[in-house]
Amino acid sequence: MIYRHFSEKISFKPSAIGFGLMRLPMRADNTTDVEESIRLVRHSIDQGVNFLDTAYVYHGGESEKIMAKVLKDGYREKVKIADKMPMWLLQEEGDLDRIFFEQLERLGVDKIDFYMLHSLSKNSFATIEKFNALNWIEQKKADGYIEYAGFSFHDDLTCLKQLVDLHDWDFCLLQFNIIDMDSPVGAEGIRYAREKGLGIIIMEGLRGGQLTVSIPNDIRKLWDEMAKLHGVTKYNPAQFMLDWIWDNEDVGLIISGMSTFEQVEQNVNYANMSVINKMNQEQQELFKKIRQAYLQRTAINCTKCDYCKMCPQKIAIAYIFDQLNEIKRYDNQKTPTFRYGFLGEERRANKCTDCNACVPICPQKLDIPALLKLCSKVFDEKLAFCDVFK
Repeated sequence: MIYRHFSEKISFKPSAIGFGLMRLPMRADNTTDVEESIRLVRHSIDQGVNFLDTAYVYHGGESEKIMAKVLKDGYREKVKIADKMPMWLLQEEGDLDRIFFEQLERLGVDKIDFYMLHSLSKNSFATIEKFNALNWIEQKKADGYIEYAGFSFHDDLTCLKQLVDLHDWDFCLLQFNIIDMDSPVGAEGIRYAREKGLGIIIMEGLRGGQLTVSIPNDIRKLWDEMAKLHGVTKYNPAQFMLDWIWDNEDVGLIISGMSTFEQVEQNVNYANMSVINKMNQEQQELFKKIRQAYLQRTAINCTKCDYCKMCPQKIAIAYIFDQLNEIKRYDNQKTPTFRYGFLGEERRANKCTDCNACVPICPQKLDIPALLKLCSKVFDEKLAFCDVFK
């Protein structure tokens, strides 16, 4: 296994790939297959993986309990574990301790190596201040319950920089892949956090598998070109995309949610071949070309400028349009529909009242109310994308 440099603050050297316990194998009755999950995760550890990541909400709370079973029989000593505080569930300051000690009990440990404030965004600053979360996490470090403090993040570059500067963090968990190479945080965000001394963990390197599950034919041809540039005959976009991330020396490790033995074997093999500064200029340019090919596959010409965030009904217009475009990019309706489901009822497309307040301020001159009606057919009425956007 290849082990990488994390940061000057963190002496621990992580395996190039870490196991994320958020997409564990499921049974036919839609319950988590506990025995198979334990077998999968332990197998990855036996192959050299030394970093496990979970969260309070993964698999409805079962993920932490499964990790506890994984850590028995001497496996705790072989790995570092990461967990997260669900900031959106906090109702009062005491919830921080309540949830944290519940996590320790679920995990069967008395210390968590890497602990994060989960899914921070622009809306998190008020929550952090209201519940004194920064003082709380530092106290947990001082008391020996946490080794390293960080955050996971889902917002834009400006917000990331504000969060990095807000506190003396040890590390952060960021989304990064060939589609998100420039936004929402991109290489600039990674570089900014790294220059501030944070260790960098990458999530969604394959966009939850979207980049490999269904590949449009025009993009498949570009991957064939990439195979030639790599000097191989086998078409393997997953390895190419992970290699592209590992190429960045600022990256400590990539977290991957794995649900089959095949995925574990593949990711471990890819990690064992990972190298920093491996990509030549021609390969880098082709990665950009592939990204552009994906981004050009759009149904709605929305640039996510977010001018429409002033919607009187608070509808998440740019987000909805982006999820709709994701369906066309990846020939996959399931994942964007799943993500849409996380929107509060009041922020969904079917709440549009045709007030037209968004129309005159849209730089792309989109008929937003009409487009929201089409989005509602796809996401709320569950009609097939191809039948609505013909």
